[in-house]
Amino acid sequence: MKTLTAAVAALLASTSAYAQTSPTGDAAANPAQQTPVADPAAQDDPADIIVTAQKREQSLQDVSAAVTAIGADRLATSQVANLQDLQTIVPSVNFGSDFNQAKIFIRGVGANTSTTGSSTGVALHVDGVYIARAEAQLTSLFDLERVEVLRGPQGTLYGRNAVGGSVNLITAKPTATFEGYARLTYGNYNQIFAETAISGPITDWLRARVAVRTENRDGFGENPVTGRDVDDLKRRMARAQFDLDLGSRASFLLSGEYFRQDDSSGAIHYLRASFPGVARLAPLGVGGYAVRPRDLATESQVGTDTETWAVTGTFRWDLSEEIGITNITNYRQFRSSLFQDLDLSAVINSLATNGQATTNQERRIDSRQFSNELQLNYTGDLGSLVLGAFYFHERQRPIDNVGLAPRNGQLSNIAVLQAAGISLDEAFGLCGYGPGTLANGNLIAPKRVCTRSNLGTRAFAVFGQANIALGNLFGGGLDGLSLKLGGRYSAETASSENPSIVITRNGLGPVLRFTADQTRRQRTFRDFTPEVGLEWKVNPDLLLYYTYSEGFKAGSGENASGSRTIVDPETIQNHEAGVKATLAPGYTFNLAAYTYTLDGLQLNKTIAGGPTGYTTIFENAASTEAKGIEAEAFIRPAPNLRFSGAVSYTDATFEDYVTLDPLNPANVATPGAPAYNPVTNPDPTAFGAPGSGNIQLADNRTRNTPEWAWNVHGEWDVPGGEQYLNGKLTAMADVSYKSRIYFTEFEREIESSRSYTMVDGWLSYLTMEGKLKVDLFVKNAFDTFRPSSTFALATGRLIGVTWLPPRTYGIAIGYNF
Repeated sequence: MKTLTAAVAALLASTSAYAQTSPTGDAAANPAQQTPVADPAAQDDPADIIVTAQKREQSLQDVSAAVTAIGADRLATSQVANLQDLQTIVPSVNFGSDFNQAKIFIRGVGANTSTTGSSTGVALHVDGVYIARAEAQLTSLFDLERVEVLRGPQGTLYGRNAVGGSVNLITAKPTATFEGYARLTYGNYNQIFAETAISGPITDWLRARVAVRTENRDGFGENPVTGRDVDDLKRRMARAQFDLDLGSRASFLLSGEYFRQDDSSGAIHYLRASFPGVARLAPLGVGGYAVRPRDLATESQVGTDTETWAVTGTFRWDLSEEIGITNITNYRQFRSSLFQDLDLSAVINSLATNGQATTNQERRIDSRQFSNELQLNYTGDLGSLVLGAFYFHERQRPIDNVGLAPRNGQLSNIAVLQAAGISLDEAFGLCGYGPGTLANGNLIAPKRVCTRSNLGTRAFAVFGQANIALGNLFGGGLDGLSLKLGGRYSAETASSENPSIVITRNGLGPVLRFTADQTRRQRTFRDFTPEVGLEWKVNPDLLLYYTYSEGFKAGSGENASGSRTIVDPETIQNHEAGVKATLAPGYTFNLAAYTYTLDGLQLNKTIAGGPTGYTTIFENAASTEAKGIEAEAFIRPAPNLRFSGAVSYTDATFEDYVTLDPLNPANVATPGAPAYNPVTNPDPTAFGAPGSGNIQLADNRTRNTPEWAWNVHGEWDVPGGEQYLNGKLTAMADVSYKSRIYFTEFEREIESSRSYTMVDGWLSYLTMEGKLKVDLFVKNAFDTFRPSSTFALATGRLIGVTWLPPRTYGIAIGYNF
């Protein structure tokens, strides 16, 4: 552990803080937001929060949709560094992660796959730009103005359709005056987070903003074989923005982002054997598992190596005071490599020692996406209108290898491939490297399984939404009543190729060969999704609304050896009714109730057996139904005391889903297993028997969706701070709860997290002039130990798990200038 002296030295070199600008990015337009340090009360009261969830600036209380907004002050003080941290603030959001992929769920809808290829059910946008890859959504949150979480289908206002909701990150923009901040966070596990930003005018027509953040932390566990950390952090990121003033009515914002990660975070740990008591399906790593649950024993160090960058150009032109045009163009390149041993054990499997092929996996992703969104916006006496056209294209070329040794295959593979008449150039190419490639001085031979996929998505959509002020249009007794009409037409083409080689029988052969021509498939999907609703502004403090909306997610392929699967689309029909009320100054209450039917839910799983040792299943569930209710409240009983909180009830179940159970041993065929005989084989499940095959999962709960979730946030400005400390001293606490969460559709306790309560706390000091801010913090104060996800690793025949972070605590020092 580095000393505090080292932390202070790091502070002098690179420190961090947080910042906030007005929704337009112009601090001068809102003097109260010229400095990053703001009154927490002004940040938390929904009546004071301005959002752009409906593509125009509105008070949160005037938005006829379920939206939660978290401002910059709350994000920074609460140490919200990634999307996972949001789930303790927004109860209807749940987050998991496996295979280096973000699993965001809202109201029971989210990312249900662990192979790359498909779109996520919940869309992530950064300043209006859609980020396609679930792996790319694991980047950190920094220098933000706010985060907006929209619940329910989104398609009539956003370029990319989403069946479950949208998480919108709004970055801090260049300001008209010179300002900046720096902030350093130091905590246990040798945590050192540093962030800084500088913003201001360069000329009278050009403003700029540059922000940089670094994250370093020791691991929550270690690898007892190598002595190295697991679940550590080493991340670097930067963003530069240039705002060009093109006259009184036009502007162009050019933004560039860069992110780099090289650590052992997101590791899957050993939880349990998949088939306890079934000898023929014993895990491959018995005798080599780590003793402590947060440790991971493996001869091949796990690792994540990610690099991504993006460029965005946003052009805005106000044709008049009522009509404007916005065009957002984005290009993003994402590359990531994940290394892990799928037996989660220190046992070194090999044909020579135990007759088992090793399970070291290397997954590499190369994704490049381009999007362009053109919007026409109208806001006037008759209401508001958004019309848009959206184009999106992504090309992914993932490589998935499972080898016979850690990162360097056995040369005997070459002989097997040559005997099978397989071109070594083709085999090396499918593995993603050349025949002369060395690792640690050793020649790398082709792996046992090499898949080099080519996955494409090309989408076009036109969309629009009108809010018609009926009172202004027709008069009479319709004052305050608005009609919402929207629609979206989507046309998407998905293509896939999965050429691969598989050396069967644990590497002895024969060799299966799948070519690009054999696995090539393409499907086109078209759909129209309407939205209609009514909103009634009874008075300035009370809004009632009802909305019917539909959502659509096109089918997609996956990266799986020899696969030609492109699943059918997901569609959702959603009803939502809500109330937004300001009962008195400082007292707001919001309520939303919903019900939906989702058809064709896209689900992924792997099952043990088959030529590769694992078989990927990517399929559609027939139908899912859900109903729920969400309530949010903010109260300020005294000038120095504030409370906010929310509660969410979600009843999301399968109405019809027939599928295979990966943990039923009767479904797993292995070479040499004797046929089932009820006389000689008293344990039928050990050999394949009646009872195998598909089962009906109707009435089972959906993945990653607690039935109940709630959180309470409190702030108390300690009396006497201004008099005795020349500043404001605020004590804050968050208490959040989630009931049992199932990570699969089979409702097994071993693949779930039992209910838990999480407590976070802060003590914050802010000087009177708003320059210096010091936060003492603790997260997960009682060290609650729960899984964040589980995954049945078919190759290793075991269940893997990722864990929620343990208790962390520290100090954050920020300075604003």
